[in-house]
Amino acid sequence: MVLETKIEKTIVGRLSEGMDLLESLKKVVEEHGIRGGEISLIGSLKKVRVGYYSRSEGKYIVKEGEGFFELVSCMGNISWRDGEPVVHIHMAAASLDGKIYLGHVLEGNIVDATVEYVIHVFRDGIERRYDKETGLYQLNV
Repeated sequence: MVLETKIEKTIVGRLSEGMDLLESLKKVVEEHGIRGGEISLIGSLKKVRVGYYSRSEGKYIVKEGEGFFELVSCMGNISWRDGEPVVHIHMAAASLDGKIYLGHVLEGNIVDATVEYVIHVFRDGIERRYDKETGLYQLNV
């Protein structure tokens, strides 16, 4: 399934030390009335929390770390589910000792010095709907 849309505008911003990554991005989405888009981020974190969804268990397997982490790559999309914004992002973050955290970004990722983001806002909104086959809320496109 596919949705063809256009980029309406681009928003560039920065999150400050101590902010929760997902919580802060959801506020940006609400404040700017973003109904659909794509997002990319770089920066640093002092706490990482990622998950890997296990379909057999029906839950996320969570991996966490504390210290200094370089946010090497982070990208995803913006949609809505049940009247709430969904910032669905995956990241690769590296610690000073070379440990890598990869996966679905969960709440609890805390910004260290800064996180910079770019959001391409789509002209059309995107909703998520529950898919019985996978047990996941998927893009309704």
